[in-house]
Amino acid sequence: MRLVLFALLLLLLTSVVVVVHGTTPSRSLIKSSCAATLYPHLCYSTIPPTTTSATTKKDLIEFTINKTKDTIQANLHSLNHLATNPNLTNRSKTALHDCLELGHETLRRIDMVIQDLKAYPTAKSLRRYADDLKTLLSTTITNKETCLDGLSHDAPSKLLRKSIVKGQKHGGKMCSNVLAMIKDMTDADMASEQEAEVKIKMLKGEDQEEMWPEWLSAGDRKLLQSGTETADVTVAADGSGDYTTVAAAVEAAPSKSGSRYVIKIKAGVYRENVNIPSSKTNLMFIGDGRSNTIITASESVAGGNTTFNSATVGCVLLCD
Repeated sequence: MRLVLFALLLLLLTSVVVVVHGTTPSRSLIKSSCAATLYPHLCYSTIPPTTTSATTKKDLIEFTINKTKDTIQANLHSLNHLATNPNLTNRSKTALHDCLELGHETLRRIDMVIQDLKAYPTAKSLRRYADDLKTLLSTTITNKETCLDGLSHDAPSKLLRKSIVKGQKHGGKMCSNVLAMIKDMTDADMASEQEAEVKIKMLKGEDQEEMWPEWLSAGDRKLLQSGTETADVTVAADGSGDYTTVAAAVEAAPSKSGSRYVIKIKAGVYRENVNIPSSKTNLMFIGDGRSNTIITASESVAGGNTTFNSATVGCVLLCD
């Protein structure tokens, strides 16, 4: 009988040890990751230990970014519903359209983060990962602010703003938390990598040399070093180039270009709003000097437009 009781007691203690061993690392990992965020309470509620078996910081970030994507999609659903209201003013319609475009762009950014995290840290350098991931997440927060700003200029717009502000700010806070968690992870990984590289260089007796940034391609580096450039097309207000407006040159540029596409803008004043869509990648504008090549426009909030649509030169995705 005593032997049976002892066996049962041993089994119980073993079970307790297994449970504690299984949950403690997850709780401590969540605590350390959430401590790096601006909204730790939101972070804790997003990733309770009972719903994830995460064992690394990357696991937690992937879990959180997918929860964030669900929130952004819910916000977009609300915006789509509001956009069907036939009584909207023209300004409100424009502002809601901006919010929808910005929301879809945020989702694209989040999907890019998710894809980058899947390959982290092997597909590219840690520095490139850190820069790319932080840029993508930073833009999602800016998108939220731009959306709300567009609904802040008259009474009907402000009324709409009240109906979406809670969801927009919640999504923004979740994006902020993911950004902080990514910075915490990449900073730690880069510090470890740098320490290892310094030790290797010291062992080899090599000096630390000043290098170009890793994200700068060999072609762009050569272009900057030479001080000269070969333009793909030229814009000239006097008609001596391929196009007379910058917008026309951007529209004619190749979509999803894998190499740098240089648009030379000759001296002159270009009165236009230049919109660079997400499909126009790898564009480079080169002028004849800040006081010689001038792009200017007069769209403004005071004139009935939104901040998002009043930019003289605006990039829907990323000016690269």
